[in-house]
Amino acid sequence: MPGETVRAARRACVEIFQGVSGNPRSALIGGVLAPSTAEQLEVQLHISELRPTGAATTCPGAFGRDLVPGLAEEFIEWIPGALMTQITRPGVITIDRAAYDEVGSSVHAFSLAADLLGLVLSHESLPEAEGAIRQRLTEW
Repeated sequence: MPGETVRAARRACVEIFQGVSGNPRSALIGGVLAPSTAEQLEVQLHISELRPTGAATTCPGAFGRDLVPGLAEEFIEWIPGALMTQITRPGVITIDRAAYDEVGSSVHAFSLAADLLGLVLSHESLPEAEGAIRQRLTEW
């Protein structure tokens, strides 16, 4: 219910890969939605730490493509708006994981992934969210 605070913390991670006219879109984003005493949704981004020397420069994605851990700066500004479109309850969402494809990721891909993450986190459980997720995927 809009305006009612989030009751329990929940975590989700969304990875998308969409081939559109030979131009793939790829994005991975995840985080936690937690209760808050604030009267609005707060979005925190915690995924831009420097990698230690010798750390892996890629991570395997769920669709068989290697992704670069982290979030390119040009994608950051679009994430809060996409999340706030779906989550109408007060709380704190902390984005704590992300990865991108150096060729296939874009502002649009991260907007879609953040929209879907917000949709998943806006429901109390994944089974409750399933119908809305299927509907959103058909709209793409």
